[in-house]
Amino acid sequence: MVKTKVKEKRKKKEEKTSLPEYYQKFKAYGIPLIVLILAYIGFRIRNITSNYKTFLDPDTFFHYEMYKTAIHDWIPKYFAYADPPTGIKAGGYLGLYTIQAIFYKIVSVFGYDTLGAFKLWPPFVGAMTIIAAYLLGRKLHSNWAGLWTAAFMMFSYANFSKTYSGNNRGEGPFMMFFLYAVFLLMVYLDEKEWNWRKILSGSLFLLMSVLYMAVWTGSTFGVGILLLFAGVTSVMLFIFGKIDALKGFVRDFFPLYGVSLLLGLGLSYTGFIGIKWFLIFAIEAFVALSVLVAIMLYGERAGLNYSDKKHRFGTVAVIAVLGILAVYGYFGKDLLKFLGSATQSNPLYQTVAELAKTDWNTIKAYYSVKTKDAIIFILSAVGFIIVAARFVRKLAKNDLTGHREIFLVTYYIGSLYLLLLAVRFVFQASGAILLLAGVAIGEIFLFVEEMKESMTTKALYAVLLMLLFLPLPVIGAQYMNSIATNTAKSQGSVPADWVNSLTWLKENSHPLDSATSWWDYGYWIESGLLSHRRSATDGGHAYDRRYIVADFFSHYGNESEQDFEAWELNYLIVWQQDIYKFNAISYLGGAITYGEYRKNPMFQVIPMQYIQYVNESGKTVVYINTGKYSYQPVFTIDLTKGMVIQGRGDIPYVLYVFQGYGLLAYQKIAFSNFVRLAFQIPFSFEPWDAQMLFANFKPVHRDGGVSTYEFRPFAVYRIDKFENGTWKAFYSTLGGGKLPLGDQKLRLWISAFGRDVKDATLIFEAYNGSVLVRREVLAENINMDHLNETPLEVNLTIPNATKYRFVLVQDGPVGVLDGPVYVNGKEVNPSYVLGEGQSGELKLAAAFREERTVDLYLRASIVYYVAPNGKDIYQEKFYLEPHQDIITYVPVKEGISVTAGDNEITAQASMPEGVFEGYIQKLYQKYGEDKVVVVRKRVEPIFITKKKYVMWEG
Repeated sequence: MVKTKVKEKRKKKEEKTSLPEYYQKFKAYGIPLIVLILAYIGFRIRNITSNYKTFLDPDTFFHYEMYKTAIHDWIPKYFAYADPPTGIKAGGYLGLYTIQAIFYKIVSVFGYDTLGAFKLWPPFVGAMTIIAAYLLGRKLHSNWAGLWTAAFMMFSYANFSKTYSGNNRGEGPFMMFFLYAVFLLMVYLDEKEWNWRKILSGSLFLLMSVLYMAVWTGSTFGVGILLLFAGVTSVMLFIFGKIDALKGFVRDFFPLYGVSLLLGLGLSYTGFIGIKWFLIFAIEAFVALSVLVAIMLYGERAGLNYSDKKHRFGTVAVIAVLGILAVYGYFGKDLLKFLGSATQSNPLYQTVAELAKTDWNTIKAYYSVKTKDAIIFILSAVGFIIVAARFVRKLAKNDLTGHREIFLVTYYIGSLYLLLLAVRFVFQASGAILLLAGVAIGEIFLFVEEMKESMTTKALYAVLLMLLFLPLPVIGAQYMNSIATNTAKSQGSVPADWVNSLTWLKENSHPLDSATSWWDYGYWIESGLLSHRRSATDGGHAYDRRYIVADFFSHYGNESEQDFEAWELNYLIVWQQDIYKFNAISYLGGAITYGEYRKNPMFQVIPMQYIQYVNESGKTVVYINTGKYSYQPVFTIDLTKGMVIQGRGDIPYVLYVFQGYGLLAYQKIAFSNFVRLAFQIPFSFEPWDAQMLFANFKPVHRDGGVSTYEFRPFAVYRIDKFENGTWKAFYSTLGGGKLPLGDQKLRLWISAFGRDVKDATLIFEAYNGSVLVRREVLAENINMDHLNETPLEVNLTIPNATKYRFVLVQDGPVGVLDGPVYVNGKEVNPSYVLGEGQSGELKLAAAFREERTVDLYLRASIVYYVAPNGKDIYQEKFYLEPHQDIITYVPVKEGISVTAGDNEITAQASMPEGVFEGYIQKLYQKYGEDKVVVVRKRVEPIFITKKKYVMWEG
């Protein structure tokens, strides 16, 4: 009897110490310490790129401007430098900037300045996300799953791609806050009784919910995942008859999640959270789910049969079908667009690399340890299978903790959906993929711990497994450190030529000036770290103008002319490197079809050794001879020799020969404005076309491959004088020439770019230094169609002076908005202040260069494109013709006296009914309703006055 009791005591003692004591302490204290070390290493790797003087991601330039505003205003309201002349109402994820501003307030105590704190934020987010991944992995599976998830996240390129210093987008903070929110939610759900842990974790979940909603517009993903988690958990518990568990889940989760949605919706009215539209939908869906749950819990009272799984599943299936029909009725034909809102749903999105479909090569590039092995992604698939199997096993054992596996499954499936949707979601999918990869390895460790071996053997196996998998984070960290170091050494997102050009622009232009280029560089132009000038279009604003810029770049002559003065454009910047983006530019500008966009490169650089000049029957011809093939282009334009050589056109390209290299340009865009402005080529396919182009776009600065032009809406490109009964040209834009002295009869050839000359006055001015010595009105009431220009004959006396000017005076836009716009006290979109049939008190701030008297109008304009071959953007023959039309000017207030600088202006304004609808109906009649696509409507406050345009100076 005594021996039996001793044996029982020993057995109990062994059960209490099933693993060695040091092993238990390692799990309790050693693993968290290792995770902290991993977070520190992850921080160091991500912080390597902080040495760059600006930022490595173009969007971050804009985020920096908004962050600086948030430091003073907390929630930004307005940004003046985008979408001139109106600026933009701040929108989207404004909470990101507020949170970054709070971070700055904290770390500034430790000596960080505004820029330093901004650069510190992304690697800090990366490190905190590593810790969050560990906590969530541990909570959902095991200590080991948390450890390996943290290890993978430490070096994963997918995660690094949005958390390195210099990339301050919202995706990184969203993942950080979302993972903490889910961890706290699981703590809350696991506590079956109300205690301080349950109350604290629930309260912190609400806080983290608000934060993850606030920092990224794509936080709809997080809201949707939790909604899906609620639905799947409820349905699964019901189908398998776990009614008590269902009641407990509904009691705990539904009120908490509902409060988080209501908090988010409430804060969306402040602008702090930018997903109001989705929160309304989520609340409606949540109410519908609550109705479904009520039916599941109380349907038997109404006579529904819940006696077995088949009947319960049938009930859910019928309700689900009705729900799908209801959702379709809610969204109509836009349902699929809603589900796939990031897909290439229009020509603009077709050209954005981030929105391209994700392929296997992309997955391998982002989810590998070093080479393209895709080990991490494969491990995540294994982890997914393990989790699914574990859930089934828990159901069989009546284990009520299956909500953990349900979350992992829904999170993983939702992330895969995003990942396959577009390349831009590679980072966002990394949360679930790395978590499931950690689970896969964590399961191996659990298997060892549950083996029927001695305590020491289990511990030894665990150590051996650690050593076996250790090379993964070690090799991965070394590889990512190398990538980060090389990235930090590179030129970064702003090449030296651009830095020099934008510095010149800042030092040589007026603070109210605007400049434009291809939209990729808009944020650089707007940045206070560079030129700090307004940009007509950028990475996130004025999407409609991308079509218009593309149209100008990809065409020439009248076909390319757009009213750039409607944007109050002052400078145009052109970069030679955009030859590598010109397929997209040509396609959006309507120069080529979708088939050509996909298959035909617009430019090809040719080494000089491939270019051969051959004399054939006394005629020089040019071949491109690669050794295997030999072709004659349509034309060869040798800029080194001043020769134009016609060819057979074996390939539909024009060859430009520069010093040391050749450039093949696709025939349709070979003489485009971009080619001539980027490479400063004076060649005209049409007579005088180049002279007109370089008159309207006057070269003022060039640095390497970046050329800056001053835009002049009206410019004289040729002057003739009447001599001996005939007209003789003595001046041209590219040839130059001086005005003859004395009495002269001249003929001025004016290029009116995108704007008609209307009721204008022509003035001649002569200066000695800065002193005006003669001013003469040469003509009045001048009118000219910009698409059918005719020369203007004038008689004048030209005195001996140091400088002469021809000035055109006519109505034109002046001033820019420099603050929020309010209608009846409510802030509105400054580029669409009033809808049709609306009226109210308009209050705005406008900045002017000088004191003058102006009239205020509302300008209604529209950007649309015509698709002659139909609207199906995936048809090979699809192409578009962009248009920007000013429909009307609606008078608001006349005779406003303004001063130089900012002016506060208040006026009553109203917008007539049917302004846009009537115009659009005319477009349908002209082109066919099935061929017109409206891109954007604008109703902008515009100030008009008699404006001086210097057309010629010499």
